[in-house]
Amino acid sequence: MKRRLQVLTRLGLAAFLSASVAFATTGLAAAAAASAARSADAGIYLDSLQMTSANTGWALRWTSNPGSTSGPAPYLIPARTVDGARRWTTIAPHGSRALLSTPFATVVLHALNGQRAWLAVTAASSANQFPGDVHRTRVYVTGNGGRTWTRSAALNVPGFAEFVSFPDATHGWLLEDLGSEDVLLGADYGDVYRTADGGLHWSEVAHTPPPPSTAVSKSGLPVMCDKAGLAFATPSAGWLAGACNNLSYAMRVTRDGGTHWSAQALPVPAGTCTTDGCEVFGPQFFGPAGFVSLDRAPAAPYFLVSRDSGRTWRARALPAGGGLDPRLTFFSARDGVLVSAGPQGSIGTVFYTTANAGRSWTAVPQGTAFTQLGVGFDFVSTRIGYAWVLGTDA
Repeated sequence: MKRRLQVLTRLGLAAFLSASVAFATTGLAAAAAASAARSADAGIYLDSLQMTSANTGWALRWTSNPGSTSGPAPYLIPARTVDGARRWTTIAPHGSRALLSTPFATVVLHALNGQRAWLAVTAASSANQFPGDVHRTRVYVTGNGGRTWTRSAALNVPGFAEFVSFPDATHGWLLEDLGSEDVLLGADYGDVYRTADGGLHWSEVAHTPPPPSTAVSKSGLPVMCDKAGLAFATPSAGWLAGACNNLSYAMRVTRDGGTHWSAQALPVPAGTCTTDGCEVFGPQFFGPAGFVSLDRAPAAPYFLVSRDSGRTWRARALPAGGGLDPRLTFFSARDGVLVSAGPQGSIGTVFYTTANAGRSWTAVPQGTAFTQLGVGFDFVSTRIGYAWVLGTDA
């Protein structure tokens, strides 16, 4: 479910260093004032946030309050900031609004850096959608911060854009969700497409069997288990993260650019996910160094580290106060931040930083209590990060 986001808070430069340091915020009043000149809707409603530096970032933004029942139906458009999220500029590609505003459209934004990003949009062919229906997907790419975009050839195939991953400016992958989960409980059908020209042309390289099959395809993609993330570290090596009760399906790996997939060997007991299920987050790679977290609530999560480009992994301990659902973000092969989990999914009052790839962690008490459920975080370093909280639905 996509998140409806309204108030953006910046965690100041020293916010991770002392509990006495106050947070600098762009609270609701400031957001309303900034948007009043260009919109009658007082508030900025973000669906996702990708900051690439302390000042520059990308977001998907609702055109109006997504909880409102009056006025035109809101839809998602890309936006960009160059002043630390204080102001946002809409950067929708020319001619894209017809796709973006289509009912039931899906929109995916992937930023490589402050200048280059990709926007994948799928417009539903009709309001009544059935497995196998063909929809139109286009991918837009910019290399100048959204001033201009180049449009891909149309991809007229079943499915909706769900994940995009580019390890560099040329090689990319797109996972299309076939939207057939209701055909069989626990099933998640999808196709993987690849580009070698920066996103202008795409070709299918792997797919799950069509519904209602529950088999693993010849390419190694399983039907069962929700697809939770797609991440390529190089033009050949990539991972498909999942959420399910089968460890061998929870994390799949390819070494040939997405054509063939297999279970990623992990140093955890074989029955880890059987009872309550697991969800894999990551991996993040910095050269050969990789990091993965495996959430298995109500049991403690696993934190896994690789030093050989994901061929082997080893478990490292998380801090005792990290909670059952920690959020881990790394910025280099050594530096990372852990946002601890509090009761019922709220955010803990102590965060943790590491400067040695998770061998040890330093507790950092927070000057602000994150008591509201659904707080999201995006960090650009261990010293600068952004948090946003859910806005109201009315």
